[in-house]
Amino acid sequence: MFDPLDGSSNIDVNACIGTIFSIHHKITKDHEDGSLEDCLQKGSDQIAAGYFIYGSSTMMVYTTGNGVHGFTLDPSLGEFLLS
Repeated sequence: MFDPLDGSSNIDVNACIGTIFSIHHKITKDHEDGSLEDCLQKGSDQIAAGYFIYGSSTMMVYTTGNGVHGFTLDPSLGEFLLS
């Protein structure tokens, strides 16, 4: 589950915007499409969560429940580097 563009009202004033996400296990059967039940799980059941910030640099921050990890996009490499 994610919010594709959080803060989109800030675009016209050149402020940072971002994308937030949450990852859960799928609880419906493997052969079934995802359902609302898959999305509406308790926060304590998350596998991971994080956000991307788009501004003068692009950053990704996430956690899997054991610390927080931050990465900055290096445009010359096209890769996120631990920052």
